[in-house]
Amino acid sequence: MVRSRSTQKLWRRTESGLILPAGHLTDSADASSETYPKIKQKALDVEKLYADSQVPLPINCDLARLIAGAKSLSDLWIMGQNVGNSLLFNAGHLKRIADAILPLRSVENRARYLTALTSGSLSLRDRGLSPAKDVLWEIELWETLLRHGFTAELAEPPDIVISFEGALVGIACKKFYSEKHIQNVLSKAVAQIESSFSFGIIAANFDDLWIYEDAQIYESIETAGKAIEVFNERFLASHKRHFKKYLTPGRAIAALVSTDILAEIKHGRARINNMSQMTVWTIPGLEAEKERQLRKFYEQLMNEG
Repeated sequence: MVRSRSTQKLWRRTESGLILPAGHLTDSADASSETYPKIKQKALDVEKLYADSQVPLPINCDLARLIAGAKSLSDLWIMGQNVGNSLLFNAGHLKRIADAILPLRSVENRARYLTALTSGSLSLRDRGLSPAKDVLWEIELWETLLRHGFTAELAEPPDIVISFEGALVGIACKKFYSEKHIQNVLSKAVAQIESSFSFGIIAANFDDLWIYEDAQIYESIETAGKAIEVFNERFLASHKRHFKKYLTPGRAIAALVSTDILAEIKHGRARINNMSQMTVWTIPGLEAEKERQLRKFYEQLMNEG
């Protein structure tokens, strides 16, 4: 089995009105079907995490259904039977979820997060509000920060707290489910960041704004990556007035923007790929020390983890 992971830094300037729109595109691909049993093992590990934590995993919740699908995918492959696109897609999604939540083993109050993950939809095609998706975004970003060497803790409020370069940084995580009432979401995020923090970051996730089209296949990893880049830039350009309004006067001095999709690639190492782009956006006029801290934060986050 060969597992591959590649990282591409995106430095292109845009005209969105926000300064330094630089990004980070990662594709994580399992390069052969021999990984299906390993995805099944991840599903079993998630079940064990729930059992060891004494948290119920309702059989009818989305997470339990994704676990069951990952098991079926592996078993069908071992028996030499055809595997449908739906099972492949859902297994890729389960793998992404498992990679994020399995590190919760080390979190004392993990039961709170594990319970929330069973409360609502986890479907990538369902754009309705979901507590499960909200908490998954918090956990995913927390795991990403840990993987890049940050000292990060899940905390309320805001959602994540990191100690970095002598600064205590509060990160408020928000998922966007529509392009309406953007200002309300940003206002709530800023309100979560207490005055005790050196500064705050709004972590905005756009996964649920991405529309999955039937039979949509990308020619290459680069083609899919460009589509995500254009998607993020269009959103930020359309709503730059709201981001400027809520970043300019308050303790939140930057927005970390992330979109993660499952993409079917025509000419790639694997048929289904988890792909993400993460970008740190800020505005001009920061005091020198905060600008230095934010730049160091960005540089560490953009290093391959």
